[in-house]
Amino acid sequence: MYKGLIAAVLLIAATGAVPLVASDYYLAFLLQLYMMVALAQSWNLISGMTGYVSFGHAAFFGIGAYACALLLQAGFPWWMVVIQSAGIAVLVAVPVGFLTLRLRGPYFAIAMLGLNEVGRIAATLWISLTGGGSGISVPPTLQPELFTNYFAMLALAVIATTAVALVYKSRFGLELRAIREDEAAAEMVGVNTTRNKLGAFVMSAAIPGAVGAVFIMYTSYINPASAFAPALNIQMIVMVMFGGSGTIWGPVLGAGIVMGIRELVWANFPALHLALLGVLLLIVVLVLPGGVVSLFTRRKQVRPEVAAREQDNA
Repeated sequence: MYKGLIAAVLLIAATGAVPLVASDYYLAFLLQLYMMVALAQSWNLISGMTGYVSFGHAAFFGIGAYACALLLQAGFPWWMVVIQSAGIAVLVAVPVGFLTLRLRGPYFAIAMLGLNEVGRIAATLWISLTGGGSGISVPPTLQPELFTNYFAMLALAVIATTAVALVYKSRFGLELRAIREDEAAAEMVGVNTTRNKLGAFVMSAAIPGAVGAVFIMYTSYINPASAFAPALNIQMIVMVMFGGSGTIWGPVLGAGIVMGIRELVWANFPALHLALLGVLLLIVVLVLPGGVVSLFTRRKQVRPEVAAREQDNA
């Protein structure tokens, strides 16, 4: 893991130099890539680690985006607003997680889908606060520059990946994976499943809350349809499943591949990019249930056997 983190630090240092040479188009693409890495890792924390599949994680993204717009207009500095938006998402996640994590399987998934829909309807009807269907525009004077948003989103992607790595290697992560494999058995051996699930859920909500804040500072506009978009949930799921659910680097790999393919398809066939995500998910489930990252782990496991066989033949 440590070699991987060192490689990641070197890669981050290289990406830090990108704004000096890249055009605004490539900066915008990389900013969206970092956004999807962070969101995929947040989904991976709860769904990949514990097996509780969420179809409504975009709700916390929307909460963070609206919180950011309102807090910026209230006069708070942008860096404080990002932290506050993550905190507001956490405040919502605590009672929601306490109630919904009692459900299992498809019931939890449907409950989270309902949360996303409730958020969209509330943002549409609460006109005095959210502007309703017209949304909220952030004045340019309150927005940080593109470079600032770029590095802020890069930082969130790094923080999310580091958090997943630390959780994965900890006792907490081991207990989460035990819950994923067999929750009843985990309880029998003394794992506090309620506390662990809630902890993972709250962590996974803070990340999209912060991401939503940086996103609206970049776009300067948010409305209910873009804040609580079901397509955003689909993208998170596809990227994690494509790269490798419950792993450290799977969501990063999945986000990079899917975003690259999506950009190519969007440029040539804009009406087909969502259909492509569905096809990719179907292919992964049928052919690579462990994700692309399983190809590398499988290769590691086979190598010693191949070496031993070659030695015997010699």
